[in-house]
Amino acid sequence: MNEVCRVYELPGVQRVTGETIRPGGLALTRRALALAALPVGARVLDVGCGAGATLAYLAGLGLQVMGIDPSRKLLRQGNGRSPRLTLTQGQGETLPFAAQSFDALLAECCLSLMDDAAALAEFARVLRPGGALILSDMLAGNPAGMAAARQLPLSCCVSGAFSRAQIEALLADAGFAITFWEDNTEALKQLTVQIIWEYGSLANFWGCAGEDGKGMETAVASLKPGYFLLLARKEI
Repeated sequence: MNEVCRVYELPGVQRVTGETIRPGGLALTRRALALAALPVGARVLDVGCGAGATLAYLAGLGLQVMGIDPSRKLLRQGNGRSPRLTLTQGQGETLPFAAQSFDALLAECCLSLMDDAAALAEFARVLRPGGALILSDMLAGNPAGMAAARQLPLSCCVSGAFSRAQIEALLADAGFAITFWEDNTEALKQLTVQIIWEYGSLANFWGCAGEDGKGMETAVASLKPGYFLLLARKEI
């Protein structure tokens, strides 16, 4: 099994992205929530919650929130942020929550780090019928580059990038109907520029994750990565 990528734990990444650690940051989350129109008091699970920046924002909207993330480092960072927040260590593929516990679930730039089919089955299990899935992640602009990306020695959001056809099929198999799709590749481009400014080059950035920076850079270029936001409903 490939080693899980921990580039999101690097101090330089948070200097670039803030605590959201993803393209688009809270601005993209705000857009998704406006589209989802969740009522005050709705129960929301944030999978891949990191240090809890999105959770704090959701709680401020009057939502009942819980977060789960595999990173002990980021969860320690988020603990104590607010007594209204509950952060749990765990994996998206094995959520420690009862069936139909949540009205909505967010998975922002993290499904590509998981066993996607297993995670989506869990997302469907914990959502109530008609519940909302807010999903943003890496898009393979060149699906022909996906095979090489899957062979990268380090599991990361790039190696797990989805083609649009692939994510649509995965969601349908898990019992979700897509209600909204939007390309947000510009947010990824802006983040890439900021990373280059921080690290000097993308090769240096990947090198800080312990990998062959040039090899990673070549594979990423072949993939032509983009970024997408979608909303889906668990079918009744």
